[in-house]
Amino acid sequence: MTELLDTTETPRPDRTWTVDRDGAELAVFEWGDAAAEPLVLVHGLTDTHSVWSTVAALLADGFRVITYDVRGHGDSAVPAVLSEYRLGTLAEDFFAVIDAASPRRPVHTCGHGWGAVQLWEAVCDERANTRIASFTAIAGPNLDHLGLWLRALAPRAGRELRDVGWWLHGARWALTPGPMARRLYPPRLRGLLVRGLGGVSPLPARIAPTWRGDLLAGARIAQANLLHHLGKPRVRRTAVPVQLLVDTTDPFVPAAVYDASARWVDKLWRCAVPANHWLPITEPLLVAEAIANFVDDLRADRAAITPRSS
Repeated sequence: MTELLDTTETPRPDRTWTVDRDGAELAVFEWGDAAAEPLVLVHGLTDTHSVWSTVAALLADGFRVITYDVRGHGDSAVPAVLSEYRLGTLAEDFFAVIDAASPRRPVHTCGHGWGAVQLWEAVCDERANTRIASFTAIAGPNLDHLGLWLRALAPRAGRELRDVGWWLHGARWALTPGPMARRLYPPRLRGLLVRGLGGVSPLPARIAPTWRGDLLAGARIAQANLLHHLGKPRVRRTAVPVQLLVDTTDPFVPAAVYDASARWVDKLWRCAVPANHWLPITEPLLVAEAIANFVDDLRADRAAITPRSS
């Protein structure tokens, strides 16, 4: 089986530690100066923190970059109960990590795929007003915003639901996330999907040795949340500055799903990039520059409105 694992050299973290979140340990990884401005990166389904390794290394000169293995993935705890994979619980995990890492300083955040979906839950929490300085979302919409948008589109909602078929297909597939799913989605097949559907040449897929468990955890997260939030969407607003990196050639997440959030986000920036779903792997420099430039722009805005002392 060793030939199936990613053997590409990846930047290693400078520090590793754990957070105990109500008995569930979360594995945390850091790059950069511990005194620098904190930036938290959250991975998506079936991935681990390592999907961010190159991006983290690129940003380590200017940030204290923090990643962690989402519950069920990598070296973090693996809950057995489906309800422990709900977005509310995953958001509490995020707050536990930032409370431990940066209790007195707001953090910048970026999420990819379902990592972005999890962070949408966190940035729409009232605690985000003082704990989150900015949020960059890649390939992951707010499920509640999307559900409200689809309802408003009725009777066209049927067609729009087909347009987001990957998300719905993921939920149907997640209903039976047993040995068959693991056999049908080995790392080699994932590599083919990355190259074929993403339209890119061979690349380091960051497959972790824990990929079987990561796959099962990803299925549980999709099963616990997808249809629930699309079927019973809540009104979720945020004042956190949000940047959307919209992958214009993403075969999984159509650009239209991001239209749903404009009504509910006070400060929203949208940047279209001609890239595929796996941006943190295929275009790490683009991602790092987008995050750094967004943070720089926000700093400049704050400086411009801060009264000068006499």
